[in-house]
Amino acid sequence: MKLNSPRPVRLILVRHGEVEERWRGTIYGRLDVPLSDRGMEQSRLVAEVLQHEPLDAVVSSGLQRAEAAAALIRSTRLGIERADDPRLTELDRGDWAGRQISELTQVDPKAMERWTATRGAIQAPGGESPAALAERTRPAFEELARRFEGGTVAVVAHLWVVRSALAAALGLPMSRSSQLGLPPGGICELAWPSAPGASPRLVCLGA
Repeated sequence: MKLNSPRPVRLILVRHGEVEERWRGTIYGRLDVPLSDRGMEQSRLVAEVLQHEPLDAVVSSGLQRAEAAAALIRSTRLGIERADDPRLTELDRGDWAGRQISELTQVDPKAMERWTATRGAIQAPGGESPAALAERTRPAFEELARRFEGGTVAVVAHLWVVRSALAAALGLPMSRSSQLGLPPGGICELAWPSAPGASPRLVCLGA
């Protein structure tokens, strides 16, 4: 008798909405910054788009800008409780967190040249590299794939977290993942296998 093959989880990845204007031009990384009014509207639109999805879980990084959409997605579903996973927080920008790019350009122009050339795919002093971020996010995605095998999970997180998932699906190193984009409030979907170490598959980008 042939056993059924494990089914991947449908992983619906959402990037949080736009942050408040005073944070634009500032490197904030995993700082807990609030959304703008537009960002809240983007969160509401995400919830509307996903309102008919048969979700088994809704997970966010726990930061307020991600939890805003996650809460709205959960609000129309009975039995789905809040679930935060700190492994899904944004890239830790270390000593650069909270500082303006214009200020850092004067203090450390060579570092900001590398920032521009790599579109942010560098490690800040005292911070985290994109590759290190991928090392912590992948186990979180794999855990969801095992726990909700064959189901559907929405994850509301951050740009570099989304990039880490897309890079895994496309076979790209994280040093090149800054080429991958998803706008604030954007959605993409991956099929993530439950087998350890198996490669995810990109289903759609920018749904």
